[in-house]
Parts: sequence; structure tokens; C-alpha cells
Amino acid sequence: MGMVVSVVIGQWYGRMVEWCIIRDDTDLIAIVTNVAIDVCGSSRGNGHSYYDLRIDCGSLHEINVTNDGSVKWQPDGQFVKSGENKILTSNQSHTQMNTLRFFPNGTRNCYTLPFYLNDNLTTLFRAGFYYGNYDGLSKPPSFRLEIDGNLWANVTNSMSEEPIYYELLYKYNGRYATVCLVQTTDGQVPFISSLEGTLTYFDSYQFMDNKTALYLHSRINYGANESVQQRIGINEERFNRVWESREMSEYFNISRDPVPSWHLEYDNMAPWLVMAYAIQAQNISDSIQLSIDFSPRTSVQADFILYFADPICRNSDLPNVTRIVEIHIDNIQMGIMDVPKCYSDVRTSYSISMLRVPVVGSANVTISAAVGSTMPPILNAMEVFSRIDISKGGGHFLRFSALLVIFFHMLPVLLL
Repeated sequence: MGMVVSVVIGQWYGRMVEWCIIRDDTDLIAIVTNVAIDVCGSSRGNGHSYYDLRIDCGSLHEINVTNDGSVKWQPDGQFVKSGENKILTSNQSHTQMNTLRFFPNGTRNCYTLPFYLNDNLTTLFRAGFYYGNYDGLSKPPSFRLEIDGNLWANVTNSMSEEPIYYELLYKYNGRYATVCLVQTTDGQVPFISSLEGTLTYFDSYQFMDNKTALYLHSRINYGANESVQQRIGINEERFNRVWESREMSEYFNISRDPVPSWHLEYDNMAPWLVMAYAIQAQNISDSIQLSIDFSPRTSVQADFILYFADPICRNSDLPNVTRIVEIHIDNIQMGIMDVPKCYSDVRTSYSISMLRVPVVGSANVTISAAVGSTMPPILNAMEVFSRIDISKGGGHFLRFSALLVIFFHMLPVLLL
């Protein structure tokens, strides 16, 4: 099992105390008060709480994301108390990939991320990794990434010049989330380049529950070129999502001109820059067909979120012009959607279809014109997730262990 570390905050006979609980493969072996937080290999930060936290791992300097500095890349020393920082000799375009923190000691090393009290909101977490042969061994390591004791991902690095990212939609409890890097093989040292957490709004990703996290497979803005992806900033994308631009030559790639900025206020708050682009079948009798590949021979529960709007507002004043799409996944009809005629900043300007299906290996998504539609099918964007069961994660054990140790061990210490 390895070592499990938890920080517990509470009151004992009217005194505010903080405990660090450590458990290894055999039993509970230590419990200490505030003075020994460094022993735990994690930190509660600088006393600040965040809605949007972005950590440049291994860095010593802040970098503003917004002009007013309300969102910035933070150095990671205040969120973790173990590991060593490293500056890479390469020059990545994403400056956060030019530094990293590696953990040569201990099996499990953890970041503690302080957020404003989360009232059951979904939070986007993203971890970035760029090996860059920082250790000169040309042996990129593999290791385990956990959040609050639950498996997030098995991280597999390579010698590629491109960083890799692992993203998760997750509901944590309380004010803190703990992200741990766990060594799974001797000699393979975990590291991390960046770590981000952004709270979403109440009416976003409402299908999420407290027993499931969503692991991002893909998030694609269809019909858009790479320059669009680079123009989506914090004012347009409030949840720190990354939308991959993708033009497709077999369909019409359509867009609105001029393209507005900012974001829409409803249903996952899609950026205008995303909804202003789409792919459209060339004829009403044609379908849009997309293949989504998961890991071979892997059975998953997958969530598909499809975004529909007409960027051009064609024939919006004609009552007999309609666009209705029929959605199939692996030849099974999943739903029928009315696509609004005109894309604007009102709730009826775009439609979202959220579908949950079991998938083995791959899934084929087909979007066709439904009966009664006078326009070809269209698609602006699609997010695809696989579901992770967190109902049996480490949180229950940590809380139970905390109660036991506090009861049997803390009273003599606190009465000194």
C-alpha cells in the first residue's frame, strides 16, 4: 500500500490544532502537531484560498496570467515541502515546462491545494509533465498520479519534445485537495512540471456526482484552425479548459465573421470563440462521422458532451428553415437535438447533448439530419470523458484513521 499522509484540522478542548497522520504498510506510525508539517511532505500553502490556482512546479517566480494579477502562475514551494526543483536547458514555448520538481525520496509526495470552500462544485484539475531528459539518463519514468487518495492516472512519460497533460473533473470535499505523485517502480523517480485547479460554476457539468470523476479523453473545437486555439484567453474560457482546434477537409468548415470574444453565460459556459466555428455536412443527406479511440481492449463508461449552434445565423427570420440533428453512437440512437437558428448571447443560442454510454476500445459518433430538418447536420465542439469510480477512494480511510489516532494519542500531547 505504501505510506499514506493526511493533514487534519480541528479543535481539541477549544484549541485549534493541526495533525499530520502517517501510515505505512504495517500500521499507523506517527502523529504530530503543527511543528512537524514538513515531515509529511505536503504543505497547506500560504493561507490564501483560490478559485483558480495555477502552479509552476520547480519555479521560484510568479508570472501573471491576468493584467491585474488576480490569476497568476505560482511557484510551488508553498504547496509542497518535499522534492527538489530543476531548471531545464530546453526552451519550451509553455514557460511552465522549463522547470519541474522531482521527488527522489519517499514513495508518496503530495501537493496540498487550498481552495475557497467548495459547495459541491465541479473542479477542473490538470497536471502537466515534460521530462526533457532533465536527469541526463534518457529514461523517462512512469508513476502514479492520485487525488485525495484516488487514482487519477498512471503517468507515462517519453523523450518527446511535447509535454503531456492529464485532466480531471472532480468534486472534492472541504477547502483542500491533495494531489500525490507515487513511485511504483524502483529507480523511476516521479516529477511534475505544472499543476492547475479551477472551480466551475453551479450550472456547469450538472451530471457530475460525488462518486465519480471524469477523466478527459479529448476536447475538440471542430472547424477551427490552430490560431483560434491560441486566441482563447482567460476572459473567453472561464474554467481553464483547453479546446483543441480541428479543421476537417471532408466537411464544410464554417465560422462567424467577425468572431466575438468573451463567453456564453449558460450550460457549461462555452467560449464564443469555440461556438463561432463548426463543421457541417456538405448535403442534408450526408452525416458527420467521428471515431473516438480509447485504449485498446479497455472497457469504460464514457460521457460525450456535444455542442451545437449555427455560427452564421443563416435564414434566422424564416420560419420554415430548421436544423434538427440525430445523434448515434455505435449505431444506437442516443438523442435528437434542435439546433438554434442564430448564435447569440441568450440561453437558446446553442444546444448541448450529454450522453453516457459503455465503450470498449473505440466509439463511432454519427450526426445526421433528423426527419423534418431542412439543413445539413452541424457540430461545433465535443468533450469526451471516461468515468472513474471514486466511491471507494482513500478519503474514508484517512478520516477513520484520524479519529482513531486522535483519540488514543493526542490527549497527552495537547494537555502538556
